[in-house]
Amino acid sequence: MIEQTATVLRVEDNNVLVEVRRQSACGSCSAKAGCGKSLLDNVFKIEPLRVSILNTLGARENDDVIIGLNEAIFIQASFYLYIFPLLSMLFFSIIANAWLADSNSATELFVILAGIAGLYFGGFLSRVTLKRKQVSQNKFFEPILIKVVPKSIPVNLINNI
Repeated sequence: MIEQTATVLRVEDNNVLVEVRRQSACGSCSAKAGCGKSLLDNVFKIEPLRVSILNTLGARENDDVIIGLNEAIFIQASFYLYIFPLLSMLFFSIIANAWLADSNSATELFVILAGIAGLYFGGFLSRVTLKRKQVSQNKFFEPILIKVVPKSIPVNLINNI
């Protein structure tokens, strides 16, 4: 389970609207002065992500909560978004090369074009497949509330002298 801290903005019926503050390790990195990621983060301010989640823990407004998302989602999404289009591109290129092997014309150009077509076709199929999975397994793609983080209460120490 991938966990992230969020703040409850509103309680709506059985759901809570939470705001997730995106974090990076740039603050503790010694190379942040010469890093492109740190520079881009300063130039393009990334807005916090807001998402509605089923309120299973009775969270209230302004509570800090821990939300979780199943890791299997990222593994599946990585396959569909990266591996599947690349395999499709490779398959289209191999088929085009085998089909045009006896031809003396510009075989290389057609193989390249077939590879590009395969990449787009694989991307299209990935998008359709992920949309279908999202509809059929809607609960699988939703984050869940794991726990409400207790607020710290300031304590004043009294010296008994």
